[in-house]
Amino acid sequence: MKVVIDRDELLRGVNAVLDIVPSKTALPVLSNILIDVSEAEGIRLSATDLDISILCGLSASVEAPGSTTVPARKFAEIVRELPEEAVELRAESERVTIQRQGDAEGTYALMSVSADDFPDLPGEIEGPDMAFSGTDEASEDGHLLRDMIFRTSFAVSKDETRPVLNGVLWQVGEGRMTMVATDGARLVKYSKAVPASPEGGGTEAIVPTRALNHLVKLMSAGGKLDRVQFGQNHLMFSLSVSGANGTEGGGGIRLFSRLIEGPYVDYEQVIPQANGKRLKVSNSLLSPAVRRVSILSSSQNHQVRFRLNANEIELSATSQEIGGEAREVLEADYNDEEMAIGYNSFYLQDVLRRIDSDQVMFELDSPVTAGIIRPADQPEGEDYLCLLMPLRLND
Repeated sequence: MKVVIDRDELLRGVNAVLDIVPSKTALPVLSNILIDVSEAEGIRLSATDLDISILCGLSASVEAPGSTTVPARKFAEIVRELPEEAVELRAESERVTIQRQGDAEGTYALMSVSADDFPDLPGEIEGPDMAFSGTDEASEDGHLLRDMIFRTSFAVSKDETRPVLNGVLWQVGEGRMTMVATDGARLVKYSKAVPASPEGGGTEAIVPTRALNHLVKLMSAGGKLDRVQFGQNHLMFSLSVSGANGTEGGGGIRLFSRLIEGPYVDYEQVIPQANGKRLKVSNSLLSPAVRRVSILSSSQNHQVRFRLNANEIELSATSQEIGGEAREVLEADYNDEEMAIGYNSFYLQDVLRRIDSDQVMFELDSPVTAGIIRPADQPEGEDYLCLLMPLRLND
């Protein structure tokens, strides 16, 4: 194997795949990046942790095709420190050599592992195909998908005993895209009318959060999502990218994720429909007030108490550990019966940070039942809400 590639182009590929390399693994070869070189496709870098796999094509000048694997993180460190010039990669005798092609001499060698020892990577997926057109950073579709991931994935459960809740439920079809996440104490739903629908009808999948977060990283780095393929056990994102010289990259990026199996919770049955008490308050006032008051909340449950009175909210918190108390009063739109309710301040701040409307609406029923938090004003065709369970009030 022998190939010459621009250092910036190589670094782009390394950055795209490195996060998929597991930091600890029982299979040592998974700590390596697979390098495939062919005259038809140039260089392709791949990495996998067996749940998520990524393949990134790069433009290069191929002198001799071949394949090998190299230790991912040492390889990345070397490439990052190289100057902006062409480099030669050569594999022979269980070694990979990286040689500078500029004015100065420089050679770096790493032990390699045969590509035959690397696991087989997913190929084409059969299933509904959803096309995205022109999803660059400023486009509506690309912005929407990243926004939906940002505004839902924070609520995914970290409890590995309930794996079905360790991912985001993604539903598409009939002109709508919906994402749902829950950890049992909170549930977030974001639904949006979209023009695109998957070929072959509507579908749904439970996608691990790590795969979605890596997709966001790839798109933020300039990747343009072209299509999503929904398979029975896997999901594939296809992205096109610009090379180091501004031209289209050699083959783009394909990101595969194993799907989480099992039926998701019936979230429509969980969302209360009869919460008749309405509280509307400015998010620019409420969010920093919750942050300040929570400084003196209990270190065990981080509770902030809401006392609702006519057209005002009193926020308060107490800390038995340090004997501290905090209290603030805010103006609000509320004309129902007086009520006190407690929330985990961390969970509440997570929601408030993701509401882009200044006016926040709380739909409540009682101090012991789930409340709904949503933007007071939402664009037509959009529905964003968070169900938040209250805490038992401290005495």
